[in-house]
Amino acid sequence: MEIKEIFNQLKRKIYENKNTSLMLGGRLIAQAVPILLTPLFTRIYSPEEFGYFGAYVTIVSIIAMLSNGRYCLAIMLPKEQSKAQRLVWISILLTSISTIIFALILLFAGMPLFSALNISTLNNYILTLVLSVLFIGVYEAIFYYFLREKRYKEIATNIIIQAGFLVLARLGAGFFKYTEGGLMYSYLVSYLVGTFLFLIMSRKDIAVFAKEKFEESIFKFMSMYSKFPKYSLFADLLKNFTFLSPNLFLNKAFGAVSAGYYALSDKILGSPVWFLTSSFGDVLKQEASEQFRETGSCVKVVRQTSKALFLIGIIPFALLFIFAPMVVPFVFGAQWEPAGRYIRIFTLMYFARFVVDPITDVLYVIEKQSVKIWFELMKLVALVIGFVIGFIARDAYLGFLAWSSITSVVYVICFFISYRLSKGANVAIV
Repeated sequence: MEIKEIFNQLKRKIYENKNTSLMLGGRLIAQAVPILLTPLFTRIYSPEEFGYFGAYVTIVSIIAMLSNGRYCLAIMLPKEQSKAQRLVWISILLTSISTIIFALILLFAGMPLFSALNISTLNNYILTLVLSVLFIGVYEAIFYYFLREKRYKEIATNIIIQAGFLVLARLGAGFFKYTEGGLMYSYLVSYLVGTFLFLIMSRKDIAVFAKEKFEESIFKFMSMYSKFPKYSLFADLLKNFTFLSPNLFLNKAFGAVSAGYYALSDKILGSPVWFLTSSFGDVLKQEASEQFRETGSCVKVVRQTSKALFLIGIIPFALLFIFAPMVVPFVFGAQWEPAGRYIRIFTLMYFARFVVDPITDVLYVIEKQSVKIWFELMKLVALVIGFVIGFIARDAYLGFLAWSSITSVVYVICFFISYRLSKGANVAIV
């Protein structure tokens, strides 16, 4: 699968499947608009405010993910629509209970917790944190239900409207000089709007579900899908914690300003990488599945895809490495100059992620999902080592350099393990 062939596969997937086109288009617009307006936002909001916002998003995302026990993932499975609707209700119920518990914890222990993490400012936004967890949890449950029902147009519309309200709220907060909480409030507004839109769109489903009667108790019904809180919850928690925890570590070790520089670096590098790797990963899984069914191996498509991804990414990432320190202050403002050096450090790690993340998706094809958990553990260890080095040296730059370098090595290891396993389901790792 050469570079041209990969893009042809993506184009065919888009043009032949209207649903894929709608979802991809919605996500692209939702990602692109905030990124294109980032130079404006960095002149409205300070690095410190971005740093506190990063910590806020980390806390909210992790608690929201835990809140429903990952029962939302089970919504896709039942054949009967009524059972899927019941799982939506269970997810929302669990989210509501978890939100109340989270609120009580913050009311009685929020101040010492935030002080310990060096993010005391968030104590002023307890209500915002609590409501964000609630709306994200409800939103996620309905999102998976709409995905199950193939209501792609409504999902795409909602995603785009959400992005629009996010941008408007950020600009509005800046216009009224309310920048301290502007990023957090705009995030809450986007999910509040998205949730209410989903509720309006699903009003007929709600009316039908209200009339349903079930033979088994709610606890017996939940036990039918107990694998999700038992296994998916841990795997997703590990992945999200590894991905999001730098925001907390940075605030604790080096302060909100350094965390803000990281937040911008991750925005510039992470969002495009996520969008592209998810797209390439979808194509790879499709091709690998066909090849694996026919031959018992998918090493050929893995080899071709990894080569193509390397060639696609090498020049853009090399240009970022060379020019980021010079371009960032010009585009985003002089106060963001250190972020240019951080982006240079992270280019190696994000380039490795760009090449390797789609390749590791082949583990789902050959039913080696447990290996993915070990990959996430390795990344978490690399993160901890990097930040320990930086903390001991009292040097955020050194900590970033160590984290990026070690994680890049981890990605190389993940690549070779995935490549070896792609030769067949019975191939040993070593």
